[in-house]
Amino acid sequence: MGNAQSRREAREAQRKKNNRKWIALGGAGVILLSGGALAYQLSGNEASPNDPQAIPSSCVSTQRVTVATNTTMAEVLKNIPVSADDCIALAISDNHSANDVAHQITDDKAAPNLWIPDSSTRAQLALAGKAKVITKDKSLAKTPGVVVSKDGSTTYKNWNDVLAANTDVSMADPKIDSGAFLAVINAAAETSQGAVNQQVLTANTSLRAQTIGVDVPEDLSPTEQLDAVAQGKMKSAVVSEADFAKYIKDHGDSGLKAQVPGSATNELDFPMYQPAQGNEANNTVGQAADKISAYLSSEEGKKALADAGLRTEDNSALTDHSVGQVKPLDSKDPKVTADTWSAYKLQSAPMNALIAIDSSGSMGWKLNSDGKTRMDVTKEAVAAGSQLFPIRDSMGLWEFAYNLETVDGKPRDYREVVPIRSFGAELDGQTQREVLLQQGESITPHKDSYTGLNDTTLAAFRNIKKNFQNDSANVVVIMTDGEDTDPNGISTEKLIETIQREQDPENPIYFVMIGISEDANMTALESLATQIGGEAFQANSPEDIQKVFQEALTQQSKKEMAAGPSAG
Repeated sequence: MGNAQSRREAREAQRKKNNRKWIALGGAGVILLSGGALAYQLSGNEASPNDPQAIPSSCVSTQRVTVATNTTMAEVLKNIPVSADDCIALAISDNHSANDVAHQITDDKAAPNLWIPDSSTRAQLALAGKAKVITKDKSLAKTPGVVVSKDGSTTYKNWNDVLAANTDVSMADPKIDSGAFLAVINAAAETSQGAVNQQVLTANTSLRAQTIGVDVPEDLSPTEQLDAVAQGKMKSAVVSEADFAKYIKDHGDSGLKAQVPGSATNELDFPMYQPAQGNEANNTVGQAADKISAYLSSEEGKKALADAGLRTEDNSALTDHSVGQVKPLDSKDPKVTADTWSAYKLQSAPMNALIAIDSSGSMGWKLNSDGKTRMDVTKEAVAAGSQLFPIRDSMGLWEFAYNLETVDGKPRDYREVVPIRSFGAELDGQTQREVLLQQGESITPHKDSYTGLNDTTLAAFRNIKKNFQNDSANVVVIMTDGEDTDPNGISTEKLIETIQREQDPENPIYFVMIGISEDANMTALESLATQIGGEAFQANSPEDIQKVFQEALTQQSKKEMAAGPSAG
């Protein structure tokens, strides 16, 4: 792999670094108090008197309370001074996603003393009822979601139309970006109100989930997105009003204007929570929470909010660069929101896949009148499919037929063509995507060979299990025109029993069985797939592959939702 570090890798490295800093916060002289607040002995190196965090000379020591929030709110909180009355200093972190903080709280590991997520809806979805938090303030500030275009020339009827316009509307990853999160939640709310049907919502969120990070990085900052619109590279961008207001302050000549599709939107509401584990009786944390609420209600605090592009908690519109008063877009059915978010998370997760292509003799048979064989169509499908997946995904390639090769003196029905690597990995000057395309072309049918389907399916399952990637969709894809015909291989009954026994319910491996041609035994494939944890689909042309993968992941998301929501 090349030395260049991807944006995702850089962000993950920074997150781990910040986690280490969080745990070891403060250096020498730290004394842990009940509930996790930190007392610091002063070393004499006080901050500048002009610094809001300057320690008053009357404070012999300070009690530092950790606060996790997003970047916009962090800018505001850093203006809160250390008072000589309480000597409480806020240690503010904006380097953790809501998912990260939710995991810290549910696992009770290095959780912050206070948490101010950008949205109460996001917090509820992330915690998923797995941990208790105490609400210290329902809302500290507000900001609606907006769509920004040059001179306001591009308009959209509703938020579902915004999601559907993926080639025209820039949107970062909703799991980390506030404006993008609002777009998904708004689209779900429209469906819950009956304005848009469920099929349209599913198609739109699936489209965004499966294209996020494909053409552009998924972690584009709001400034980068708005720059792209100002420069004519994109027609529009989804951001929060706060992001837009801050951008216009520095780019007043950009000609950008913000609007709210249908004049209705959810808003980020910035609640303040106190994790319940061991924190309830900590007076210092409670004092810090009261201090934050009091400051943001003061004239000084309101000015700090406005400077950050945020509305006050009473939802007063901004004086400058505001879309004015907006209609609320509340969900009529929380389950629609929860299901939509669960499906988005699953479909947008990185994929760790192993594709096994049938290279038995029958794959050389003609498929249609244009002279293409089943193998031709399969390879074209793999070539087309490999272009659909973003650089974050990983994929490997096998071929299989009866007694394809001998390993350690024993015949084997499968052969590794390309090991599993991320699409961005490099080998001898070629990316994994290029290697897959090149090596995939080398696969040819083996005349008169049987189909070693069962042995290959078990081996592929164990290979993915060995190379399992957390927070990814771990998938085995079998592409075949038939059923198992290996006279010496594992029986279908034994295969099913073995995989069922070896599947880890907490870390399942999903199977996608694709039957090539109308002659494929779909009855056998469907029976096998449903019993080992997957779905079976038929593909008769290269164009079918995108539909197959989209439908397969949608089916898996429904299974995940049926099992209950997960943190995210």
